[in-house]
Amino acid sequence: MENGPSLYDWNLKFHGQLEHMDQAKTLRHLLGRKAATIHPILGDMASDYAACLARFVLEQQARQERAAVLFDGSVAGLPQLLPPHGRPDLIEFFNGKLNLEDQVIELAQSQYLVVARIGLEALTKKPAQAVALLGKLHRMPVSCDRFYATLPYEAVELAKAFSPQDDWYWVVQPTARSVTRAFQAIRSSKGVDENIHHRVIVAGVRSTDEADHVFANLLESTSSFLVNPLQYAGHLPALPSGKALNQVGREMIAAGRRIARAICSFDEHALA
Repeated sequence: MENGPSLYDWNLKFHGQLEHMDQAKTLRHLLGRKAATIHPILGDMASDYAACLARFVLEQQARQERAAVLFDGSVAGLPQLLPPHGRPDLIEFFNGKLNLEDQVIELAQSQYLVVARIGLEALTKKPAQAVALLGKLHRMPVSCDRFYATLPYEAVELAKAFSPQDDWYWVVQPTARSVTRAFQAIRSSKGVDENIHHRVIVAGVRSTDEADHVFANLLESTSSFLVNPLQYAGHLPALPSGKALNQVGREMIAAGRRIARAICSFDEHALA
């Protein structure tokens, strides 16, 4: 009777499969590095909703065993979690005073922050210089899988430079000013790239009905000029006044984690 494959043969086959998987993973990593992108989360930087959402996204990426970095452009947002002396701004990188890797702050395991309000404001005026930042992302102190930036609504050209063919996230509040700014920014993004998917999160609402109403109005008003219609990604309740983002309630935590899972799911689908 003919002998079956030996243990040696099985080992060769098994390790060959592992080697192939490792090569595929390495190739994908290199390809991702070649086309580095920073996913934009656009909102009102004077409020904390975009930063709050970004914090949940970092947490969810870590849960899925991916390291993520946020370039935070909010006025308060996540910097309020840091001591005053630990807030060097991204502008120091562009001024040549600090290396990018020296500005990365670890919020938690696999979750990193770069305070960037002034630096991102400067980049908004000169979006072509975003290439300098994108070209240095490999210099992070850890191997990071995802990059995000909280940007004001009007930073459409910078969002284009960061992520020209990807998902953009719009954090819209149920106020006339917020909805108008978001609408005008989305309209100005027309022609950036028809492959962009605009995902809307309605923040600071009292009920699901209020969130649905805000989204429906925005969807109708943008349908005439967007190739890909706006897509709803969830809603966030109101933030407690005067409290830091590490003091949010259970309702906010549940909502934030639910939206973060959806965002990470969109991200995975885009990479498939």
